[in-house]
Amino acid sequence: MPCLHAMTDTYQRNNFSLRELTIGQVLRKQRERFGSKTFLTELWTGRQWTYAELDDFASRAAQVLRGLGVQKGQHVGLMLGNSGEHLALFLGLGKLGAVSVPVNTAARGDLLRYYLSHGDASLVIVDEVLAPRLAEVLPQLDLVRSVVVLGADGAPSAKESLALPKPAHDLATLLAAASTQEPKAEVKCSDLLMLAFTSGTTGPSKASMLPHAAALTYGTSAAEAQGYRESDVFYICLPLFHNNALLAAFCAALVCGGSVVISQRFSASRFMDEIRRSGATITNFLGAMSNFLWSQPPRPDDTDNRLRLVSMSPMPGFIPEFEKRFDLKAMSNYGLSDFGTVSAFVPGAPASKLGSIGKARRDFELRVVDDDDFECAPDEVGELVIRSHEPWRATTGYYKMPEATLAAHRNQWFHTGDRVRCDADGYFWFVDRKKDCIRRRGENISAYEVEQVIARFDAVANVAVFPVKTPEGDEEVGASVVLREGQALSEAELVQHCARNMSYFMVPRYVQLLPELPITVNQKVEKFRLKQAMEAALDSVWDRERSGIVLER
Repeated sequence: MPCLHAMTDTYQRNNFSLRELTIGQVLRKQRERFGSKTFLTELWTGRQWTYAELDDFASRAAQVLRGLGVQKGQHVGLMLGNSGEHLALFLGLGKLGAVSVPVNTAARGDLLRYYLSHGDASLVIVDEVLAPRLAEVLPQLDLVRSVVVLGADGAPSAKESLALPKPAHDLATLLAAASTQEPKAEVKCSDLLMLAFTSGTTGPSKASMLPHAAALTYGTSAAEAQGYRESDVFYICLPLFHNNALLAAFCAALVCGGSVVISQRFSASRFMDEIRRSGATITNFLGAMSNFLWSQPPRPDDTDNRLRLVSMSPMPGFIPEFEKRFDLKAMSNYGLSDFGTVSAFVPGAPASKLGSIGKARRDFELRVVDDDDFECAPDEVGELVIRSHEPWRATTGYYKMPEATLAAHRNQWFHTGDRVRCDADGYFWFVDRKKDCIRRRGENISAYEVEQVIARFDAVANVAVFPVKTPEGDEEVGASVVLREGQALSEAELVQHCARNMSYFMVPRYVQLLPELPITVNQKVEKFRLKQAMEAALDSVWDRERSGIVLER
């Protein structure tokens, strides 16, 4: 009998057809199946919504938006932290067939103006605490007609917060007066649901266009590949303006009939306490989150949790020890906001493949190619290119950037800009970003591989490796390192550890020991800041050659 429950409890591919993948249809179907089941919980307030209540909440949000003049196809900026209102507004926009433009809550000034102007937002909904930042750029946003302000924890916003350069409304007041009537709008799976801004490391941030089916495929594909269950509780602490939290976690829970517990933000010191408190069984890590948790002092109750699966991207080298310490299983995926999530390494795969990004998910095809787009041999490093087998399951290009869209979609494949290799068993292994490859005296060096070696040093809590331009115009390996609390380690000891575990030409020349690394709200290290700071003060940075250390070849 338990086996039968596991089979019926686990997400099945035929739960939704491709044409059913719209926000409105998925909400209606899940309401019918799970109406009275608690779906969403705010951890810091205790507020909860069942499937039926969240569907009604989304309908009220849609009625509010329609009352403000939002119609199908119009774009609405969301500058919001994690909250039930944020999710209801996203779902409400989907019901209307309008387009969500999520904005990084750290944005301000020119960058904030760019996001909202490039995204063609005609209405902006903003957290009260962020309204002053929006006020600074509102006069320059000609398309924005009005603003809606969300007070803390859904409460009415203060009157002074509504004193903006353009007409402003209080969201709590509007929601209280709105009906729960389902909005009448004809929405197809191919209709645009949202714009997702990339990080913009090589130029202005690009806005990837996600139709309804592409956004919801993040959820259905993850649910199928990872075997998500109706009984699963998803803990989300990443920001909801990011695809991982909104689509790979929230939408995955929605389509599989699970439950969601949201936290306001990631905290390494509070993480396991919140996991226990929420009863979470699933969570996702991005960037340095696994390093932060691993560097926390071990506790006797580390295994006292219900987590069964944790998705990690990237997957660090200490995974076996991490799994044992916290009594869970790690999984890994490969995805990017420019396209979608296309691979999965899941529990049950051979232990020898741990650390890979797994195999292609159903509906997607992956290939490794050389600079001329010819397929590489097994274990040969090349660029990862990807494509979908069905229409609308991936992004449809970059908004208002046709040249960039064409450049990325060459020869019927999307070019990721990531270097990988595929082994003889069909498992893909991440090597580095093409632009994160260090070229030193004719040798190509993977920053990622150097980081993995350094991260295995017991005293190291976090590390970033990057190219450093010398005054002579050469490129050398630089490393910024954060030590675990109470640990001591010299630059020379670190270099000696590297020399024992990597090729001589990969060993960092320049090393900085820092109290912390600059990170984005998505927990990704801002390497460009470290690179700029190191190059600006190179004479004062510890230098292996200046220290007289000679490496064996």
